[in-house]
Amino acid sequence: MSWIYRYYMCGRLILPSILLFLFLSGLVTVRVAVAMKALVVKPVAILTADDQGVPLACPSAVFFDKTSEEIYVINSGKGRIVVYGMDFFPRISLGAGRDVDAPYGGYVDGDGRLYVCQGKREDKPARLTILNAAFFPIKEIKLEGFEGADTFIPRRVALGHDGKIYLAGINTHGVIVLDSEGNYLRHLTPMDRVWSDEDKSGQGSETVSKKGPGKGPVLILEVCTDKAGRTYLLSEETSKIYVYDQNENFLFSFGKKGGSSGKLSRPRGLAVDEDRERIYVVDYLRHTILVYNLSGRYLFEFGGRGWGPGWFNFPTSLAIDNRGHLIVADFFNNRVQVLEVPDFTELLPKPEDSNATKPEESSLRDVESVPNFLAVPPSKKSRSR
Repeated sequence: MSWIYRYYMCGRLILPSILLFLFLSGLVTVRVAVAMKALVVKPVAILTADDQGVPLACPSAVFFDKTSEEIYVINSGKGRIVVYGMDFFPRISLGAGRDVDAPYGGYVDGDGRLYVCQGKREDKPARLTILNAAFFPIKEIKLEGFEGADTFIPRRVALGHDGKIYLAGINTHGVIVLDSEGNYLRHLTPMDRVWSDEDKSGQGSETVSKKGPGKGPVLILEVCTDKAGRTYLLSEETSKIYVYDQNENFLFSFGKKGGSSGKLSRPRGLAVDEDRERIYVVDYLRHTILVYNLSGRYLFEFGGRGWGPGWFNFPTSLAIDNRGHLIVADFFNNRVQVLEVPDFTELLPKPEDSNATKPEESSLRDVESVPNFLAVPPSKKSRSR
């Protein structure tokens, strides 16, 4: 009978502990589930047609005019730019009649001037076209005065605090820097470890760090600036973002290459939200958007491949409007999504250290983060145009 007694006593001691553990675990799970339910990415609008009611065709880039509060969409399948108001209604589209025939990206300055990156078209070379606030062409900047100018195709453009023009090209090392009149000044090219042992420094490239073993000039696909005068260069090659101050002094880099959560496989675009202290980076291949703080620390990500609101199919570009909404060019879904991204940071652990890193080192730590957040279910209705 002794074994029966021992079994009985063991049950009396262990079973309550198991039940208590299950209860506490369930309570924690409920609390987390409630928090996650309240913190979902919500669609504000989904833009699907131009001003003629024709469906968008592979929108490749988005940018925002903060003065007029208008959303600009590069409708690459049609070779046009579609402009939407804050009511998400398409107001106008710009095409060959406005000297816009091969747009890749754009930027609107404080005076309403529209800068359009354009590729080669028939008898026209690649160029930067400037239109006034009424969308009439006022200037075309020919890209010349530097090595490789004849093959340079501008993809993205941004203006610095003193009127300097930054151009990121297709398959180009660094960015070219022009003065306010469009004259070539220099290259701004980060040096980092790249997937090549070849010396690709070339002539005419001014770098922010000395070339060392295994390092070379980095291909830059995207450029943007913020109100503080900082410049952000995004590289799909290294899956990093390189940050400079208003005098083009290197500050730090962040981003980690990979195909899992918290890493960048093929980043294609970024947007800086200074008011909410966030940097958004879109990963084309993973169909996700990763969120960092202004020091480059990874916070969380959301999305995934899908067709409902809040899901993506090879997204390519991002912008922020005056209300803090995230605007996403959802390329193969043939639409642009306007999303409200809540503050998930209350569920995140406190950062141990936010020190900037050297360009040859990763600035991300393998920190714990909350799980990927699912976007709103496809059954949720949103405004479409």
